[in-house]
Amino acid sequence: MLQAATHPSWAWHVGVRGRPHDLGNVSAYLGETISLEDYVGWLGRNFDPSIGWKDLEWIREFWKGSMVIKGILDPEDARDAVRFGADGIVVSNHGGRQLDGALSSARAMPMIADAIGDELTLLADSGIRSGLDVVRMLAQGAHGVLLGRAFVYALAAAGEKGVTHLLELIESEMRVAMTLTGARSIGDISRESLVSSR
Repeated sequence: MLQAATHPSWAWHVGVRGRPHDLGNVSAYLGETISLEDYVGWLGRNFDPSIGWKDLEWIREFWKGSMVIKGILDPEDARDAVRFGADGIVVSNHGGRQLDGALSSARAMPMIADAIGDELTLLADSGIRSGLDVVRMLAQGAHGVLLGRAFVYALAAAGEKGVTHLLELIESEMRVAMTLTGARSIGDISRESLVSSR
């Protein structure tokens, strides 16, 4: 209430009218105020469907550090990442925001894990909201997982304490799932821990 009272313009536009008028980080880059509608148009004009492995090779000329490629859902793309020399890949459908009906990370993970084994670090992203989700992804072949929305929601709700609480919840849920599936350590988590739908 105090913040709203001391920022009447913000309170009117966001609190009463219910919408921000500016995407600050994009506006700063473009040098002009940009709305959500403007941003979607700008994104469409700047999306290059021709981007491919040659572009990563160009980046590799300048960047000698570790390279992790995000957005892999196809086993052949995962093999290409190995041939390219990537240090890791993130099996991700970007939270389903990019293409309606895209394969989920959980469905893609076993095929990709089978295709590349331990040739590079295999991370999972998209749809991980609980400790059970973490265990499922590890059982499917991931070496680790990334948390996006759950982390951001916890941070927005309660700051550092919220994130700490979230991580404690995930750890607790993982322990329960591991106990109930007979896994004494992370290394014991395997596909045998999962119920097959076949």
